[in-house]
Parts: sequence; structure tokens; C-alpha cells
Amino acid sequence: MPDVDVLVVGAGPGGCIAAREAARAAPELAVLLIERDPAVGVPVRCAEGVGDAGLREFADPTDASWVSRRISRVIFIAPDDTEVPVAERDVGWILDRSRFDACLAAEAAASGAVVRTGVAASGMDRVGERWAVTLQGPGTGGREETVRARVVIGADGVETMVGRWAGLDTRVPARDMESCAQDLLAGIAFDPDAIYLQFSDRDAPGGYAWLFPKGLGVANVGLGVVALRARGRTARQYLDAWIARRYPAGTRLGTTVGGVIVHPTVRRAFTDGVLLVGDAAHMVNPLSGGGIVNAMKSGRLAGRAAAAAIRAGDISAARLASYQRDWMTLLGDDHLKYYAIKRALERCDDEFFNALARTVNRIAPAKRTLGRIFAHALVRHPQLLAVAARFFV
Repeated sequence: MPDVDVLVVGAGPGGCIAAREAARAAPELAVLLIERDPAVGVPVRCAEGVGDAGLREFADPTDASWVSRRISRVIFIAPDDTEVPVAERDVGWILDRSRFDACLAAEAAASGAVVRTGVAASGMDRVGERWAVTLQGPGTGGREETVRARVVIGADGVETMVGRWAGLDTRVPARDMESCAQDLLAGIAFDPDAIYLQFSDRDAPGGYAWLFPKGLGVANVGLGVVALRARGRTARQYLDAWIARRYPAGTRLGTTVGGVIVHPTVRRAFTDGVLLVGDAAHMVNPLSGGGIVNAMKSGRLAGRAAAAAIRAGDISAARLASYQRDWMTLLGDDHLKYYAIKRALERCDDEFFNALARTVNRIAPAKRTLGRIFAHALVRHPQLLAVAARFFV
């Protein structure tokens, strides 16, 4: 039964950064990063959009091979299809996740971590002061293996099993789980420098629809819906209807489905010898559903916390609790605010968003910022004032 110091389960952005940071912080440690799929970064299960500032904390997107498109504008679409361009600069980037994740995994390997693909964790038990984790898959040659780790970092996504095996409560209220469907469409017309977001109970109840450019005439087109509000229809059915209405000439090059958690961070993302990062710990912006940069930031905290705890000879929950405190200070407390805004906006109907779009479009384009849009929303919908007063005043 081989021993490692840190085992990272899941080689998405959060897991790769966690492995990289643990190896860099303590080069003498044995760090193992496993990925259940045959290759890191595929299949792609997200819209691939990231903000500029957050991305630059980890990688320089300038002329990078893993960038699909630079985004300089956001265009909101009201339920009646009124478009509201927003004046923002350096909004973000659309990634090629198959290349981006692979680059992060290569950095982890270059930093000293061992990376194994086609290897899934299928069970985990506490044995003495280590976790015995059962591994299986094509990467193990079809045989069942067991590895003992001082610290396990669960970066295994929405359906995290590491958290459950460790006894952590990772349940999600049904109202905070969105079902998503996305197509890669070609042959459609849009502004290639902008992302499009449509909020509409008709088109995406409880969530929103999006278009994220991948190139000229090619884009990730998808939406998310909350099942409790979906009136018996699936995300796939809603997406088919939205595409038929807005992009009927598009050619489907690929498709994916999945789930997004729009819920604040779990109460405990740690226990003895275990840390959860990214989607596994619900570290997703509950207002936007964005999670790539959040995963990397939590992975950085987790990798460093694991290395420091092992060096100190204390991997207890009491020691690792600092990881959650650091995360809540960094982004977790903000996500509580965003969640409150999300719940308030759920009570706004389509006519509210239509009226808001018409009002905001009267603002000069150069002055049409997200802040001004929110200010107009407060005026037109007083129920939002309570949220703003509680969290922003």
C-alpha cells in the first residue's frame, strides 16, 4: 500500500492548482494528482468563461494557446429580446478548457506532483492517521489499487464523493441546483467580442441563457434552469427552444449537459486530513454560476494549507479549519451577499426585466455600467433595497 503526503482527486483547475501549490510549498512532499477521465480537460463541461483579473492571478492569457477569445463587452438580453450593451473594459476571456486544464496539470507535474489519468477514487477509509483511498480505472491497468495519504484534497466537482466519504455535508437544496445544457454552435451571427446573457422565466426559469464566443460565428450556447421551476421540462428542451428562436440557422458541433450549484459554500469544507475545493465545496458564485477562478483560488489555499499542516505534523480538523476561514474572508462572505441578491431577483418577473432594459437603454452607452444597472433595479423594485441595505450600506 503506497504512501503519499497529498492526494488530489480531480484534475480540473482547482485540483491542478492545489497539487501545484502543495508541491511548490513543500518540495519534499509526495503529491499525487489523479483524474478519472483519460485526458485532463476533456470532456469540457462548462461555458469556459473567466474574468480577466482572476485569471491573471494564475496565468497570463496574452497570446496563450489556451485562449479562444478575448471579451470586452457584456450584452444583457431582456425577456422580450431587448439588448442592453454594458460599458466595461477587459471583461474577461473564453478559454479552451482542453488546453487550459492540460497546461495547469503540466505545471503541477513540473512543480513535482505526479499526475495520473484514467484513475478514479472509488472509496476512502480512515486508517490510523492516513486516509486509505481505493483507486481503479484504465490508468491502474484494470486492477484495484490502494494509496494512503496524509491529506486528501477533494476537487471532484459537483458530484463529490470525497466529501461524502469523509463525512462532510455536501447536500444541495433543490432550489439551488441548476440543470444545464450547452451546444457548440457554428454559423450564427453575434458580436464576437461580447458575451450574451438572457434572463427570462420563459426561456430559462430560475437561471439564465448564455452565448460565449469561441471564434467568428462559433460559440458556446447554453442555459441553466432550476428543476423546481421548470414546469416539467428539461434543460435540453429549453435550450432547443431558445436556439430555434434565436439561432435557427446554427449547426451543432457538440453538446454537453451537467449541473451547477448556486448555493453558498458548505459549512465545513474540511475535516481531519481532508479539504474540499471548488465545486465540491460549493465555492461557486451563486449569482453567475461562475466557478473556474473560484476553484483555482480555493485550490491555492488548500494546497498551501495541506503542505503547511503536514510540515507542522498536525493534519487535524482544528488545524485545517484555517483553510475555511481564509476562504470565507477571500470570497465566501461575498458569495453570501450574491446569494441574497439571487434569491431577491427570483421574485422579479419578466415584465420587471423588460422595463429595466428599456430604462437602462436610455443611459448613454459610455455610462451604462453594471453599477448603474443595479441602481436602476433598486429604484424600480424596492424589495431589492432591503438586500442592498443589509449587505452594501
